[in-house]
Order: sequence, then C-alpha cells, then structure tokens
Amino acid sequence: MPTDFLHLTEQLERIHTGRLALRQVALSDAWPLYQATRNPLFNRHLLWSQPEEDRQVLERIDAIMEASRKGRLSAVSAVVKLTGEWVSLFRFQPHALRPGTVEMGVWTHDRYWHGRVSFELGRACVDAAFALSGIAKLVGAASLHNKSSCRLMEMCGLSPAELVYRQSETGSEVELQEYEITREAWTANRTKPMFQTCPERGGTPTLPVSTPVREVRLTTLALRGMAGE
Repeated sequence: MPTDFLHLTEQLERIHTGRLALRQVALSDAWPLYQATRNPLFNRHLLWSQPEEDRQVLERIDAIMEASRKGRLSAVSAVVKLTGEWVSLFRFQPHALRPGTVEMGVWTHDRYWHGRVSFELGRACVDAAFALSGIAKLVGAASLHNKSSCRLMEMCGLSPAELVYRQSETGSEVELQEYEITREAWTANRTKPMFQTCPERGGTPTLPVSTPVREVRLTTLALRGMAGE
C-alpha cells in the first residue's frame, strides 16, 4: 500500500519531544542550513557539494517544499521548542529501488550534534512514522566512515542491511551502508514513545478569534494617552 506522505506530514507537524517541536519546512530554513554547510564536516558525507552561496540552498529547500506539497515525500523542520531556533530538516521519501519501503534522512545543524539531540529527534521520528502511518519498513543510509550517523541509526532501532552504491550529485559513486527496521521489529521492541502529540484541530479556542472594532479603537486611544498624545 503506497504511503500517504501528505497525511504523514500533517501528523508529524503535531508532534514534539522534551526539547524539540516539528513544523512545516519554510524557505527561511535555508539560511540556518546554509550556515551549517560552512562546516566542512557537515558536507563530508553528503551526496551534494558544499554550496557556494545561499541561493543554492534556497533552491534545494524550495524543491523539497514543492515535493512535500505534492505528496511525493514528507519533510519537516525540527526547532527548539522554547526559542524556535532551527535544528534539523527530517525527510521521509520512497526508497528508489524498493517499492513499499520508505527511506529517511536528516540534516542537523552542527550546533546540535551533541547532547543527544539527534537521537531525540531520530527516535521520535521513527516512532511517529510507525505509530501514525502504515509504513511497513524504514531504511536509512550512511557512509561507513560516518561513524556518528551509523551509530545514531542503530540507537534508533535500525539494523545493518545491505551495502549499496549511489551516485552523488557530482556523478561520483559512493558506497553506503543501509540500515533498516520493520514494523514488526519496532512493535516487538517498542517502549514508551519518544514523542507527544499536540491536541487535534477542532477544539474550542481559548482566545477570541477576532477583536471587536470598538475594543480596538479604545485600545488605540488608551495607547495614545499613555504616549502623551
């Protein structure tokens, strides 16, 4: 059964963890992502080259947003709950060679490479993908030299699978280790989910939707009076 990526995105936008919240990807995410690419270690194991200017990252984010809007993949940005600061871009998309399998990937700002932030996000997204959709198998891929990414996937419950070769955007061939987890394996080892869900839409709002015109005028007059006008 094909994955409904539009529905998955809507569900992901409503989850949060102790430190992080997920939201829609926005063009404004391109600038913190561009700043992250200034660190050579960020680009070392990616399949795309370090961008020379922010315009290239804007185009990449724009393409991801368009694909997400059309239901070709799910993409969300993780932000710090208390400040809104951008942390990561997390994606779920169809595996190129395995029908019915979904591949996940993440770009995390180097400011958040420590403190188990990536684990908090990765584990929450794995839990959410299985809990909130009908996905049967999740796959991730990383270079064997990218020890931190390999370790992260194992911490999130994925197990080593096949060694595969993929082409980078420059045309070079890259060897990657795939990791995978099935719904059955996730269910068998499931503990307390790493995420919480925001209330569903449709509840009674606690604040007025609009302010009466008279109230706006009185407020304006009061502000003028306080300013000495």
